[in-house]
Amino acid sequence: MASVDDTEGTLTPVDFIQLQQYMEYSSLSVKDVIKEFLPGGRLAQYNTGGSIDAVGLYLFLKAYLEVDDFPLDLCKRLFYYFQDQDAIAKSNLPKDGGVFLRDVSCYFSVLEEGQPREKLEFTFKLYDKDGNGLLDSSEVDRIIIQMMRAANYLGWDITELRPVLEDMMTAIDVDDSGTVTLDEWVKGGMNNVPLLVLLGLKVTERDGQHIWRMKHYNKPTYCGVCENMLLGLGKQGLCCTCCKYTVHNQCANKNPEPCAPTFVKSKYEIGVAAHDWIKTDCNSTKCQGCHKKVKHLSGRQCVWCQEMRHDECIYSGLTTCNCGLLKDHILPPWAIYAISKDEDTSLLNVTPDGHILQIVPVPGTHPLLVFVNPKSGGKQGEKVLRKFQYMLNPRQVYNLSNGGPAPGLHFFRNLQEYRILACGGDGTVGWLLDAIDRESLKVRPPIAILPLGTGNDLARCLRWGGGYEGGDLKDILKDIEASELVQMDRWSVQVIPNDPQEAGDPVPYELINNYFSVGVDASIAHRFHSMREKYPQRFNSRTTKALPMQIDGEPWMQPPCTVHITHKNQANMLMAPQAKPTGFFHLK
Repeated sequence: MASVDDTEGTLTPVDFIQLQQYMEYSSLSVKDVIKEFLPGGRLAQYNTGGSIDAVGLYLFLKAYLEVDDFPLDLCKRLFYYFQDQDAIAKSNLPKDGGVFLRDVSCYFSVLEEGQPREKLEFTFKLYDKDGNGLLDSSEVDRIIIQMMRAANYLGWDITELRPVLEDMMTAIDVDDSGTVTLDEWVKGGMNNVPLLVLLGLKVTERDGQHIWRMKHYNKPTYCGVCENMLLGLGKQGLCCTCCKYTVHNQCANKNPEPCAPTFVKSKYEIGVAAHDWIKTDCNSTKCQGCHKKVKHLSGRQCVWCQEMRHDECIYSGLTTCNCGLLKDHILPPWAIYAISKDEDTSLLNVTPDGHILQIVPVPGTHPLLVFVNPKSGGKQGEKVLRKFQYMLNPRQVYNLSNGGPAPGLHFFRNLQEYRILACGGDGTVGWLLDAIDRESLKVRPPIAILPLGTGNDLARCLRWGGGYEGGDLKDILKDIEASELVQMDRWSVQVIPNDPQEAGDPVPYELINNYFSVGVDASIAHRFHSMREKYPQRFNSRTTKALPMQIDGEPWMQPPCTVHITHKNQANMLMAPQAKPTGFFHLK
């Protein structure tokens, strides 16, 4: 095993982050690239009996990550990393000193975006060398090794994960033959919750199913199934994004309590404001039934109002759920009900298990429709998405990477009183405003902004700040309640070149939401220069007569032209309340 000082066979956290960034911008899958190394492929000469040398790995990474120049030092560390099989388990290496192509392919297939079932089928065929439709124990072990490697750099506590995977392999070999068929492999994998989380399961199949993610706990935390403490140095257990129910990896397969429902199945349940109690660690918290302290795992918390009670106090003097401090923003499950296909033929709000949903207004509230651009602000967008899925009903929180704004706008279309929160940069806000125009809504809902982008000029103008810095999102929701409705003019812009043959850079937008500038403004010139250095491929105009222009912070070089600007409409925006003065001289 490599020593601590020997870095050849290890990847640093920085290396892994760099790899993930490359993968985010690649449009190819491992399945696409591996074909190039098979007989008849353009890189087949580098595949020697299923193994590749350092040059072959370099070409694999260039092709897979779609880069012209992959860092050689990182490639070298990766090569030694795949050779260092003893770091996790003993395994045979290629005799020619290379690395197995299937090991490399399996590792990256676990990390890339994709459906778990497809990944399971791909890895099976990858290691079924003789094509007999069976995997023996050594082949299964090699798959486990690569899954463990991927899990290790994702921060999982692999000392707990390996027994879970090995138990799964034992369970699916029903006839104790020492081999596994494709059907057994897929069926076993799709019923193993920790493995599904590792393979990237991101959506629920049915209402009441947990959305699991691995989590590291900084304080003593107990499993909701076996009630024992979660132990380990890395990410010790699985936590549900929506209700915070927590379990050991191995306990996730033991029929844990369901997640809170997000809608009601019958019209008779509409308006019945019932608590949804989830077992949680309420240690040292006072029970709101008997007002005594709750010991760990002897209490429950309502998902919607956050009220905590002893198990035995749940039904004593129980009132209806009022959704707590966030009642103005939450769209509770008793306000969403399932309807038939005859009642809604658009099929835009069909759940994964086939329900079509409709909303009933809750008097006196302004449910918040949240749109999150997960690509804005680095990884901040993903964190904000998870937090809002817990604080609100997941049915009112939309990931813009999954179908854009249309599904959410259509779902809320019949409500008269609701607000929108756009989590992203100025471009995300523009995207939402355009989508609202196309939907022809009865009500044009006001929009607040949680700035996650880089420029955020519009967010600054509306007092939402220059960028979210990880504060308590409840403070943002309080500001939305206290916000002021303002009208924002939107303008259509048409740029007509004097000489159609003298084309400049593409005009970034056809609408102006914030500002349009031309020429000598020093800040524009400086920003243009910075953008040109960062994205040279976007600014490829060779003309010497071009002027710098920008719309809402997006600059381009424009040859002589005529610009037509006309008023389009007004958008309802929310301006944040004035920040409270701080400091000694403002004390009263």
